[in-house]
Order: sequence, then structure tokens, then C-alpha cells
Amino acid sequence: MKFTLRLMTPPSDVIPSAKTCAEAAGRGVSNAIKRHLADRDANGAPRDDGMPRTGYWGDAANSVTVSMDGDTAIVSVDKEGAALHYYGGVVYPTGGRKALAIPKLPSTAGRRPAEIDPMRTRFALVWPKGHTAGTLRDRKTDAVAYLLVAKAPIKADKTVLPTEDEMRQAGIAAMESIL
Repeated sequence: MKFTLRLMTPPSDVIPSAKTCAEAAGRGVSNAIKRHLADRDANGAPRDDGMPRTGYWGDAANSVTVSMDGDTAIVSVDKEGAALHYYGGVVYPTGGRKALAIPKLPSTAGRRPAEIDPMRTRFALVWPKGHTAGTLRDRKTDAVAYLLVAKAPIKADKTVLPTEDEMRQAGIAAMESIL
């Protein structure tokens, strides 16, 4: 007995276009990045300095977008500072300021010194001559409220995003789901 299998080319309206496949892959990669960032936010290590968690990575997850350029999907994380965390770099003061103010107390976290002390009476500036860093100390408790530095180097952290293999697999799975 003989069997013959004839393969026919499906109609072109059944095969997804390159743009449709790219859109699906973009959505898949976008969803993988969102899950990764949300998990990083929810399951990150507790801060050992007593500072509150900021929800930064959850905000980054909410900033993920997909756009199309022809038949190419572009996935972006539009949260300020996300690229700095991924690639590393140096943060310098802006707006004519001479130093960055890094909060050191839970009560100062997420707030600039001028927001807490608009009249500049609560904090005492301590910047020893010849040193590259100083402090703003609470006048009542003498606790260091802010560390003042001329620049802040940020180390590259490739774990900010899923691995390339995880993103590739997410894109492939999303494309397979439309076939």
C-alpha cells in the first residue's frame, strides 16, 4: 500500500507577515522584561541601611513600551536611570549645584534637602577642607542626613534585564503563538 502526502502552500492571508511576527515578538520580549522588573521590585533584597524601598523597578516595569519601525519591533524601558544601571556610568550634579546629596536617613529618603529645609536652618554643612565629600548633619541629633559628593559612579548591572536567551525565548514563544 502506498500513501502520498501532498503539501500545499497555504494561502498568503494565513501566513503572518513579517510585521505581524515582529509585533508579536516585541510584545513577548516586552512582557518578559515587565515580569523581570516587577519581580526585581517585589522580591529584591531588603535594604540593610534602614532606608525604605522606593518601588523604582516597579515603575521601570510600567515604563516598558513597544514601538514599530517598519517590520522591526523596538522595546524600550523609559524609566530615567534604567540605562545607567544596566550600562554603568557616572552621575554628576546638574543645575549649577556643586554636589549630589545622597540621603542617609529614612526620613530624608526620596527628598532633596531644600524640600525638607527650605530656610536652610535644620542642616549643618560639614565639608572638611581638602576633602572630596561632605555631609549635611541634622543640627538636633548630629546624625548625617545627606552625604554630599561631587560625582557618583554607578557599576554596570546586567541583571537589570532578563538574559538575552530569556528575551529570545520569549520572542520566539510569542511568534509561535500566532502561527
